[in-house]
Order: sequence, then structure tokens, then C-alpha cells
Amino acid sequence: MRRVRVVKTVYTPSREVEWLGAWVAAAFAAALALPGQTFTLSHSFDRMAAVMPEGAWAVAIAAIAAVRMTALLVNGHWQRTPLLRAVTAALGAGLWTYVALLFVQPTWPQSTGVGAYFVIAVFEFRSTMRAGKDAAIAARVRAMMDASPAAEMPWEVSP
Repeated sequence: MRRVRVVKTVYTPSREVEWLGAWVAAAFAAALALPGQTFTLSHSFDRMAAVMPEGAWAVAIAAIAAVRMTALLVNGHWQRTPLLRAVTAALGAGLWTYVALLFVQPTWPQSTGVGAYFVIAVFEFRSTMRAGKDAAIAARVRAMMDASPAAEMPWEVSP
């Protein structure tokens, strides 16, 4: 007689915050990629312009957004997707923290971007933690499945 282990179902919350982070990055990259010089609109962009040109920022941020969206689209269809989601969420958290720090001005008043980008960074960090937890759960479930292969079904033809 074969024993069957019952595994408690794990509730995983929706990926809406991860999608939000990816879409904000895509929109930010698109705004930088459009014709014209966004960096000339405000002194808030001066420090970003000192790091690299506007087009390079657009490409880098668009790449992060594209990889995140791809990871979210294939979520669950490939074993290592939660790990990829965690890595890209960490990239998003780092990106928005860096952008917020670049927007900090030595004098007051501060740009509204400082607070907004820090809030996005906090939620990206939270997404990193959730995706990391999902990766650990997926690895554990996969190990349990590998340790206990499915029984042969009575309607399958044996060779």
C-alpha cells in the first residue's frame, strides 16, 4: 500500500505590485526615449545626466522592464521563474533607490520624485522578498515531487 502525503496549499498573493514596478520602469524609459531632452526640463535630472546620457538610461531601464515583464508572463511555466522574478524585483528596488537618491537636492525644496521613487523602491523590495519566498516554496515542492514520483495510472499501457 502506498502512502500519499498531503501538502498544505500555499496562498500566493497576486503579482500586481510587480507588474506596477515593471510598467513604471517601462513608462519612465519610454519618456526618456521619446524625442527631446527630458533631462533639460528640471535641475532634478542634472545628477542623472552626470551618470550617463539620457538614451543610455532609457535602454537600461527598458531592459529591466522587459526582463521583468517576461518573467511575470512565464510565471509558473518554468521552474526557475520565481528566482528570476526575485532578481528582477531586486534590480527594480536598486534602480528606484538610485534614481531617488539622484533626485535629492542639496537645498530645499526637494523634487516630488524623491518621495515617489523611494515609495516605489520600498514596494519593489517587498516584491523581492515575496518572489524569493515563492522561489523557496517552488524548490521545496519540486524536491518533494522528485522524491515521490507519481504512481503508474491503471489506464496507462505498460511496455
